[in-house]
Amino acid sequence: MSIETSTLKFSGHQTFPIRYGWIYKIIQEVNDGKSISSQDNVEEQMLSMGMGKNMVLSVRYWIRNLNLVSCSDTKMQIYVLTPLAKALFVGKDAYDRYMDKIGTVWLLHWLGQSIDTQYAELNSSRWFFNYFNGLRTSKEQLIKDITLSLSNHGKGLNEATLSKDIDCLFQMYGVKRSTLNKINEDSFTSPFTELGLITFESGKDYRAELSTQSSLPSEVFAYAMIDFIQRKQKDSNGLVINSHATISFDALLNDIGSPGRVFRLSASDLSDKLDKLEIMSKGKFAWTDTQGLRQVQHTFTDIQSVEPGLYLQHYYQGE
Repeated sequence: MSIETSTLKFSGHQTFPIRYGWIYKIIQEVNDGKSISSQDNVEEQMLSMGMGKNMVLSVRYWIRNLNLVSCSDTKMQIYVLTPLAKALFVGKDAYDRYMDKIGTVWLLHWLGQSIDTQYAELNSSRWFFNYFNGLRTSKEQLIKDITLSLSNHGKGLNEATLSKDIDCLFQMYGVKRSTLNKINEDSFTSPFTELGLITFESGKDYRAELSTQSSLPSEVFAYAMIDFIQRKQKDSNGLVINSHATISFDALLNDIGSPGRVFRLSASDLSDKLDKLEIMSKGKFAWTDTQGLRQVQHTFTDIQSVEPGLYLQHYYQGE
């Protein structure tokens, strides 16, 4: 996938990042058959979700952005919950209805930020977690970097829109610390701040280290691995073009849409995650480092038929 072929989607959230409790509320709306595209029921949802109009429009945007719904009728713009969304949030046996587990936040981060080769939508956060190569940046620098990277894109990008979208990125992920290096509780607007992927340094600077993501569960990492490999085997039309049983370590670390990029993993942490995955999967995944050639191999007959959430039940229910 080329960045020039992506669909630009730098607005729609009404400048609101996802907030605690929002996912639960909008999941209930969709599960009850309520529209998240019609303008006719906005006031009704303002009452049922206890939000202002702009917040209702924002949470509608985020449920789609996180890929927790799929469009069942394009003409009528009817959305239904994905099987994963149902497993996570619906019913008495839901894995994590109220998002109490950090693994759920990591999983939603992957769903929202990994880029699909078929329907690639790009916004500031997806650009950041897929194309940003530095460790430190600022809002002004990000505006320049994103604008430059999209200079050959057919659709122009309004700087004011981009500026608001970057503000939303930092509000959703940025953790602020006090002069005593204590976390400022006011920065916890969104559950994604819990991941610690972006830290407000000082002045206008933000840091995003490649580091050991110790709170990232192996089962969620496995979901990302399977999902990424499946995407790598398809072209932009969704057709499977190869069935390779191996993938390079570097692709997992550095490719656009890879676990390494989206989770901001260091090379050493990726190797550690792969070691744990080999044990958890009982050898279904294994990786080797032979004379500098680092590869990951799987033993599934057809990985396209494997459910990415294969190991999630183990995380949520210990089974």
